[in-house]
Amino acid sequence: HPGCRDPLWSRGLGDVYKRQEKGQPILVGTISVEKSELVSDLLNKRGVNHSVLNAKLHASEADVVAQAGRIGSVTVATNMAGRGVDIKLGGNSEFMAKNEAEKENKVDDKKYMEELISKFDSLINDEKEKVIELGGLYVIGTERHESRRIDLQLRGRSGRQGDPGSSVFYLSLEDDLMRLFISDRIASVLDRLGAEEGEVITAKMVTR
Repeated sequence: HPGCRDPLWSRGLGDVYKRQEKGQPILVGTISVEKSELVSDLLNKRGVNHSVLNAKLHASEADVVAQAGRIGSVTVATNMAGRGVDIKLGGNSEFMAKNEAEKENKVDDKKYMEELISKFDSLINDEKEKVIELGGLYVIGTERHESRRIDLQLRGRSGRQGDPGSSVFYLSLEDDLMRLFISDRIASVLDRLGAEEGEVITAKMVTR
């Protein structure tokens, strides 16, 4: 993609393809609304069905988060919006019940809500088991944020409450944050080592 430096375009995007194909739910974290729209555009061009979660979509935010742990779901999120709702593997039965009750104007009916939650719990249990077999929620960070706390919030979305899950951050030496903090010294070392453009680098001197 001309002029685009986001490493998701290379190996990170391949990760999305591979894992969605087998059904593992994926959460892709971006650091800005603009980047989330760019990622979404790229996924659309390659036919990857996904949901976008950013500051422009307040109304559907909780709904998107609640379904982000379902089989085959891909969710693109900016700065981990929607923190008020848990991503539960297989689906969030409490949120699904609330949605259903709102249609019937029965959100305040405690007995009705309990029955709905129980119904949705039984529906998503099989799906949850399948998602667990696939490795749980897979989190991809497309860049590092200036605030480590926000990176940790994104990473913390996987492997919650004893569930399986994993996360990976794909960075580029040309990312703004990398250019500010690692200087040209590491880039010149990698040049001397013969690192190719687009090659995946996991050397500790870089990842630290």
